[in-house]
Amino acid sequence: MLLTPLAQGGMAEIWLARQSGLSGFEKLVAIKRMTGALEAESEYVEMFLTEARLAAQLNHPNVVQIYELGEQAGSLYIVMEYLDGENLSVTRRKGQKHGLPLPDALSARYIAWAADGLHYAHTRTGLDGKPLHIVHRDVSPHNLIATMDGGLKVVDFGIAKLASQHTTSGKLKGKFAYMAPEQARGEQVDARSDVFALGICLFELVTRTRLFPNLEDVQILSALSGADRLPRPSERRDDVPKGLEAVIRKAMERKREARFQSARELHDALEEWLRTTGASATSTDASEYLRTVFARRVHERRELIEAAMRADLTPHSAKSFDQLARIHGKEPSGSSGARSIPPLPGPSLGTKLVRAGLVVAVLAAAVGIGVALAPREEPRAQLVQPAVVEPAPAPAVLVVDTVPTGAALVVDGSPRGMTPLTMDDLPLGPHRLDATLAGHQPAQRLVTLAHPGERVSVEIALVPAPVAAAEPDAGAGKPKPRPVVEAAPGKLTLKTDPWTTVYLGKRNLGDTPLLNVLLPAGRHVLRLVNPEKKIESTIEVEIAPNETTVKRLSL
Repeated sequence: MLLTPLAQGGMAEIWLARQSGLSGFEKLVAIKRMTGALEAESEYVEMFLTEARLAAQLNHPNVVQIYELGEQAGSLYIVMEYLDGENLSVTRRKGQKHGLPLPDALSARYIAWAADGLHYAHTRTGLDGKPLHIVHRDVSPHNLIATMDGGLKVVDFGIAKLASQHTTSGKLKGKFAYMAPEQARGEQVDARSDVFALGICLFELVTRTRLFPNLEDVQILSALSGADRLPRPSERRDDVPKGLEAVIRKAMERKREARFQSARELHDALEEWLRTTGASATSTDASEYLRTVFARRVHERRELIEAAMRADLTPHSAKSFDQLARIHGKEPSGSSGARSIPPLPGPSLGTKLVRAGLVVAVLAAAVGIGVALAPREEPRAQLVQPAVVEPAPAPAVLVVDTVPTGAALVVDGSPRGMTPLTMDDLPLGPHRLDATLAGHQPAQRLVTLAHPGERVSVEIALVPAPVAAAEPDAGAGKPKPRPVVEAAPGKLTLKTDPWTTVYLGKRNLGDTPLLNVLLPAGRHVLRLVNPEKKIESTIEVEIAPNETTVKRLSL
């Protein structure tokens, strides 16, 4: 019986499943399938197939395992290893929130494990014995999963490429905040590009801040692809161990020749630092830390898995699920009926999964999605077809924090309280965030909630307010503060079909879509260029102070 997905993103959704076999054989797996809207897009289909093809060739303790790629009724799906854990981004924030920041030794251990898995991928050979030179290209804390049993898995090879392949012009892929300089410039990448991304991950785990906490995507790309010095870890946290800082800085060298020349070298440097410091960072330490930080979630998850393995919801497990739903701000099941999700496409696919012994089970706690479930009424022997119930989309969740924390947050003009804040009552679409804190300059951010059930985390850095300059008071002979007046810029979000490179005079603003690019207030003429489509056009935009101008064009 299909009950609920684990997670749903813009490209795919993931379900928990149970694989059954002879003599009571049972195993939890995850099923990932493309969302229907993207199945007609060849680019996204190729990304989905790339993940399956590449990851299926990888068999390493620190890389997620792919079991099967299939297609049914025109819908692609992957059967893959189920991971009971949390990504390192969530782990970092949750630990800080509970006053238990991730220890430096565990931060080093997690990145060393990730480096070991990536080095294996980088040096993997094909069936002909020739190196594949796989480059992940999307290494970030979100794709590094710390497991409850004390391990780490690298996931999501959806945009991985062979080093010999180039990115198509105008199709810059990956998370901007973790790109190596050469990747941000659209140049060819190699294994050292993943090393740079791991360096940023370690920087953020150790300093407990984002590398670029208050920059928009285009600004981040400019900062990474430019020549300015990147921040040192000790500038964010003055007690960072010097040896660990040296490892981070070498991993984040702008010039590839100055970095660690392989993920193995980074792994060995971290292992050497752990050895010389004598810090304990074993699998047991990692497991105990996660189970402490996520203690309540572990308890709720265990009860749900037990209920799912019985293919039943007892009153006790249903109550636990309701409690979990309340934790995440969702409505409990109560007595009003069940919430569920649509089945996999077509009855033939559901039948195929049942024949294969894959019964989707309940584990919404794995990604913080609360879905109320109806008690099972029919006996287990009758579980032969997926239950089709009218879907109730889960709300999007927006998590906002500031550095420093404790700022007053206003969302779309309405006060919401002090940061950190978790909100699940916002409609899909753009939202303006205004954060204010005494002694700091106000900060604004535009965030878009695009998909039901997604979880968006935003961290806003607040800059200390400038000290007012003083000028002599001719009358009293005492200094009088001189007000500091700064021109308020605005922001531009521009989407074009097809993509274009946007120029303001000689300044290259980047390729569309542009997201919240800071521009001076006033009227500007922009030049749009796409050499592949032989497009060269100009448009005029009016930028208002402290506002975001949004334009969509079909050229």
